[in-house]
Amino acid sequence: MKKFLTWTGITLVVLISVYFIGPRPDKVMLSPALTTVTDDVIQLEKDIRETEAQFDLKPDNEARIVWADTAKKQKTKYSMVYIHGFGASWAEGDPIHTQLAKKYGCNLYLARLYDAGVKSPDAFKNLTPENFLSGAKYAIAVGKALGDSVIVIGCSAGGLLASYIASEHPEIKALVLYSPCFKVNGLEIATGPWGAQLLKQLGGTHRDITHYAPDRARYWLTRYHTNGVMTLQQTMDAVVKPETFAKIKMPVFLAYYYKDEENQDQVVSVPEMLKAFDQLGTSAAQKRKVALPNAGDHVIASHFTSKDLDGVFRETDTFLREVVFK
Repeated sequence: MKKFLTWTGITLVVLISVYFIGPRPDKVMLSPALTTVTDDVIQLEKDIRETEAQFDLKPDNEARIVWADTAKKQKTKYSMVYIHGFGASWAEGDPIHTQLAKKYGCNLYLARLYDAGVKSPDAFKNLTPENFLSGAKYAIAVGKALGDSVIVIGCSAGGLLASYIASEHPEIKALVLYSPCFKVNGLEIATGPWGAQLLKQLGGTHRDITHYAPDRARYWLTRYHTNGVMTLQQTMDAVVKPETFAKIKMPVFLAYYYKDEENQDQVVSVPEMLKAFDQLGTSAAQKRKVALPNAGDHVIASHFTSKDLDGVFRETDTFLREVVFK
């Protein structure tokens, strides 16, 4: 019996050791340098259209500029940039982003991140933290060309990317975060020992989403490579740190779905959002957090999902009016 227990103990130690010394993805080092774009806004719009035309996209998923005045396509005092979440599109924030831009006379850029909106069933197969972030960096550069000051709106993973850029670019006027993706419960295994192998065993090489209604499916990926999930966790590992949030000092607005313990955002972690909010370098007078108990969904700013669009607009508008545009 003693021999059996001894060998069992040795076996467990060996197995645990094999697990912890197993392969894991390399740690990511991100660069905050923005893409260079032309200051000629008419040429910029042409460049965006020509670039987007190179991709095999589902209809109406392309990035675009929404002008404050279509008759006078010129730079405005403030511009807004909308950065969508993982596998989503500009429709994830519709109509809130356009309503806000219209009210404040801002040019608006609706970004499209790497592989978002593509028809390929292998979307995200080649996604990396660097090219994932590159779409957001390009969006901020476009926003700077469109306005003297830039207000960034990020939803879910778009909020993750926007937070990193804001931490490195203090010139950003304000940061609006809708349900930012700072933690997905359980996904941490992706960048742990044997993470890639575990993802493949648990979910295969692709993820299929079948619960989207047909109209929503037009604007979200419904099939993508699980490498995208790995990339998302790698990006969170690189960004979600106290030192990142401490460097964010511009006005920040955080809104999220939370009613009670049973009725809250089930996609990303609300406690992690609130933890990050407390770590912000922004002064108490310039940051606000608002729980929206009636939103009913992780995606709080889209007509496809949110049950409280009026509340999202009202609370964001109040923040902009009282803190940013005062």
